[in-house]
Amino acid sequence: MKKMPYAFSSLLVFLFVLAACTHLPEQSVQKTETGTISAITEADFRICDPCTRNQAQGWAAAARRGDGSSALKAANCYAFLVGQGKDKTLRLADAVKGRKLAEAAVIMFPKSGLAHYLYAYLTGLQAENDPLRGLELVPVIEHEATLAAKFNPEVNGAGPDRMLGELYLRAPGAPLSIGDLEKAAAHYRRAIAIAPKHIENQLGLVETLIEEGEDEEACAHLHGLLSGMRPARSSE
Repeated sequence: MKKMPYAFSSLLVFLFVLAACTHLPEQSVQKTETGTISAITEADFRICDPCTRNQAQGWAAAARRGDGSSALKAANCYAFLVGQGKDKTLRLADAVKGRKLAEAAVIMFPKSGLAHYLYAYLTGLQAENDPLRGLELVPVIEHEATLAAKFNPEVNGAGPDRMLGELYLRAPGAPLSIGDLEKAAAHYRRAIAIAPKHIENQLGLVETLIEEGEDEEACAHLHGLLSGMRPARSSE
């Protein structure tokens, strides 16, 4: 079977990465007596919500006083700052700070899919900015994303399964790491079942199918995706 051109495959990767952060309407995060966060509140939490460093530091200070809501907000803010940063050293420092805050949120909200998702996400950002520890951190990302998928698979447009799909797609295979194209495809399919309108879920599956050599199925999915998009209105 003829493989797709490399440039086309690279374009899909670019589009997938471009759509990494999904923005949703913002609401405050509230702790409950059971150590969880309401499903409605989690669904409305904005991942990668724009913020300032002063806000991150203020929320982090409140988190140190035991405020779980602030721990989540601070972790999320540091994730945003990592994405905006140009200095690699500062990006790594922000990722580490955010990861510690997300870990604190997990301790306070052990059954929160959002908390586990942010912990996995910031661990991934730390690995991205500290390549020497990348493989060491992969099991942490896998564990936390799996828990996020268990407690709230809908968070960030099926973010936990999308994250697991990307992890299994990009990590080296055995014996070095956990890379597994079959698992990647399964998680992307689950993400599509949960949030079919999120284009990054669809593109992740397309890229995985290309890597598996299933170009015909990849083309069919891509055609279906493009067919479902509304054409731009022409100006009259």
